Amino acid sequence: MTFAKYVAVTILMAGLSINAYADNRAAMLEFDAKVRPIAQRSQLLSDMQVKLMDDFNQMAEAGKSASAVFNSGKVQQLQLLGNETLIEANLFVAEFEHFLAQLPETSTCYLPEKVTEYQGMITQLTQANKALSNVPEIADGDELGAAMALLNLQMHAGQLSSLVQMFQLVKTCYMPEAMGLTKEDVERMKAEDKQDN
Repeated sequence: MTFAKYVAVTILMAGLSINAYADNRAAMLEFDAKVRPIAQRSQLLSDMQVKLMDDFNQMAEAGKSASAVFNSGKVQQLQLLGNETLIEANLFVAEFEHFLAQLPETSTCYLPEKVTEYQGMITQLTQANKALSNVPEIADGDELGAAMALLNLQMHAGQLSSLVQMFQLVKTCYMPEAMGLTKEDVERMKAEDKQDN
């Protein structure tokens, strides 16, 4: 009799899991549809940032001094691209919050802590992007200062690109969701994995 109860409970849980997934699947599809244009625009901005950094590198390889590269006006272009990327990131976070509101707390995609994490990243990058306006021009002879400033610009561009990556990484929760796992199941498996290592 216990085996029959076990089978009945398993079938019932599978049915409930399928229903929950169907509801969550609708929210996922809506989220995907809303963030797809944000991700596409952000990817274009990221590509433009990469091109700009390539321009910096080509200028340096062509023998231009680091100060000439830094003072070329491309810093302002990077800042404008950064502003646009940050606008897209804020749009993404708003859509992500809307997505979370549609999910039960047991969903593997219910990750409200990510909102705080993303908002923190956006705040830091907004401040760094604004600071680009306050960078003084580098004197022609200050190659070390110019080289350090260029390194900081490259790091800033890389951080901006990481914002674009978060648009896709957030969707890693879809797989366990499709498998019928709950947030609790995933956390338990992670804990077991840590114990095994």
